[in-house]
Amino acid sequence: MNDQDVLVVGGGVVGLTLAEALTRQEPGLRVTVLEQHGWGSGATGYAGAVDIPYAHTPFHRQLVEAGRQWWTEFEADAPAPGARTALPFAWLVRGPEAAGHLADTLVTPARPVAAPADGAWRLPAGTTALAGEAHVIDPRRLTAALVRRLAARPRVRLVEHRRVTELTPAADGVRAATADGGRWRAERCVLALGPWLPSSPLRSALRPAPGPAGPEADVRTKRVYGLRVALSGPAAVRYGVGSAEDGIFLFPVADGEFAMSVKHDVWDVPPEERPLPADVRARAAAFLDAVVGPGTWAVTRGRVFADTYTPDATPRLLPLSPADGVFAVTGLHGSGVRLAAGLAAHAARAVLAHRRGDLA
Repeated sequence: MNDQDVLVVGGGVVGLTLAEALTRQEPGLRVTVLEQHGWGSGATGYAGAVDIPYAHTPFHRQLVEAGRQWWTEFEADAPAPGARTALPFAWLVRGPEAAGHLADTLVTPARPVAAPADGAWRLPAGTTALAGEAHVIDPRRLTAALVRRLAARPRVRLVEHRRVTELTPAADGVRAATADGGRWRAERCVLALGPWLPSSPLRSALRPAPGPAGPEADVRTKRVYGLRVALSGPAAVRYGVGSAEDGIFLFPVADGEFAMSVKHDVWDVPPEERPLPADVRARAAAFLDAVVGPGTWAVTRGRVFADTYTPDATPRLLPLSPADGVFAVTGLHGSGVRLAAGLAAHAARAVLAHRRGDLA
């Protein structure tokens, strides 16, 4: 039996960031992270994330602020080159009402800006632009930096290619079984399964929290479309552009590619689907023609995926089985990368409080 204080199931950016936050807040903690494939091989492996400080609820704002603090501390400990890079970013808005809503939503203020003289992007007719703070996060580099950081901590165990098949409540916490016959015991367990959480069989043996706060009511998946775009000419410079009204964001990622996300209001979908629908490609094409110009772009690949959301659009730590000390980290709006630091900091505080008996 492998004993630890906290078992984290899922080795994507959220699970690894949580382990980092836990052991930062309590260095003597025994933490094990189990990942069924390789580090960052799930949703993290495809994500391209632009970290924009905007929030829809007071608690969402707290997570954004907690994430900003986490990044300050993380980068101060040891630089992780390329994991997070400042990005010039422009919000495109139509009319004063949209501009006012954006101003209320942004955690850091934006200022009016004209389209750049170098032609990095165009200002579509009928819109104004606001320049705001943004960073690009490279999930692969961040994952590698987290693994290096955690591997240097003597009470942290990182175990790849170990699929958890069963969670069982026990008098001393929770026990986990892995597909290779391994047995694990922990005081607390956190599931960081991204969009696979709603359908995970690991929840079946747990005693969920009663009432509307229970996991069945709180965890849903919503479709999101991710594209990779190649740009040519002036538009290929490192600049990000987004429209909250249209739910479309375009920003540079690693290796000269641009990532594009397209919002789609379809709920309760499986984590992955193919192929990319024609109407989504049409929406993407219209945005690219308007913002960077016809003939300057090409969609190189696309993926239909799902984000894990809560119905009231509030990311949080879910007490899946509080009597057994089992939790799940979930959220919204690309939280797997954009809000990972804030979610991890919040979840670490909650798990440690539960361990001290401060949280029922």
